[in-house]
Amino acid sequence: MSVDRVILGIDMGASSSKWVLFAGGEVTASGVYAPLSGHLYTPEARQRLAEGLAEIRAAVPAPPSAVVVGVTGLQTDYIPTIIEMLSGTFHLPQTALFVTDDLHLAYAAHFPTGGGTLVYAGTGSMAYHRTAVGGTVRAGGHGYLIDDAGGAFWQGRQGLKAVLRDLDEGQGQGLLASKLYGVIGSQHWPDIRAHIYGEGRAALARLAPAVYAAAVEGDPRAQYIQRRAGEELARLGRVVLDRSGGRELALCGGSFNPLVRAAFCAQFAGSGVRLAPTVSPLLGALALALAD
Repeated sequence: MSVDRVILGIDMGASSSKWVLFAGGEVTASGVYAPLSGHLYTPEARQRLAEGLAEIRAAVPAPPSAVVVGVTGLQTDYIPTIIEMLSGTFHLPQTALFVTDDLHLAYAAHFPTGGGTLVYAGTGSMAYHRTAVGGTVRAGGHGYLIDDAGGAFWQGRQGLKAVLRDLDEGQGQGLLASKLYGVIGSQHWPDIRAHIYGEGRAALARLAPAVYAAAVEGDPRAQYIQRRAGEELARLGRVVLDRSGGRELALCGGSFNPLVRAAFCAQFAGSGVRLAPTVSPLLGALALALAD
């Protein structure tokens, strides 16, 4: 595919969806939209995706000649459905569309096929490698009900759990509690319960920056959570490096704040493992389009 073509990249995520328009290989426009995912089990979910794509199309300033989409939670059975939606929304033939999972999109932004290992920490967590023949080696990514250690949901849950245990024990409100209650908007259990159980995993994931802020200001439990997050993410990376035989890592995702990143890197000190620069996953759309 020629670099001169207008290529739209969309990264559908659990916290938000982002898009970038490339022309001549350069970014000409970008935007952020509401969360979208590949969990299309119900008519309502498919309708939300269709509406979301229509709104993104309305925001894009020029018609693309190709669209590359990375979808969180992508189920292969629904790829034809998503391609059909994209074709109708952007008035493009299916040959101009490419749908993959969000990890493949992020991986392509950092490495060629058969390159290093990507460790992703957003709402959830995973380590991911694509082999030279297009296979995958992965660890983690089992979802918040099972694991996702180190990601934003996990960080927020660990912080709130510690604070609520203090509340149970009649202890005073510390720095971590103050930060979390500030995000929730209340320190009273009925309000906390309504906030968390009303909004689900996204509500807990949004607490992660407050845990980080408390850690920066010296709260020891918040600092412990940040350190443990880095260690858990390093474990994922080490597992995939060992299985793939690689020696290069890249870090991606909003949960890699400076403290988590430092704790992660400390686990590989002196190991000879190289750390590649972090770039936007949406650059993977350009790489995948040009490779097609």
